[in-house]
Amino acid sequence: MIVIVVIVVVIAVGTGNSPSHPPSADVKVTSCAVDSTTRLPTAGLKIHNHTSKASTYSVTVEFDAPNGTRVSEGAALSLTVASGQTVKTTAGGTDQVTQKVTCKVTKVNRIAG
Repeated sequence: MIVIVVIVVVIAVGTGNSPSHPPSADVKVTSCAVDSTTRLPTAGLKIHNHTSKASTYSVTVEFDAPNGTRVSEGAALSLTVASGQTVKTTAGGTDQVTQKVTCKVTKVNRIAG
């Protein structure tokens, strides 16, 4: 009789997502505008890493018309934000718009590493 032993190794990847300080609390919208030439919306973002490890952040932003309808969305990626570091970046919308917009962060992923 032959016995085959299979060993499964699971590697846990730390996401740095503390319930006491969620990733969304690290990101603030600092500006929101539509470029008059390209008609593309942009959101200025400030990311402050409150964790004890360097982290990579991916941020999704929604651009809404005055009536609340989403007219575009965009994203930003900041690599290796050191513990305690603040970075400024922008998220650009992918659709042209013809009105003023409001910007709101809809998703933040923070990956320690």
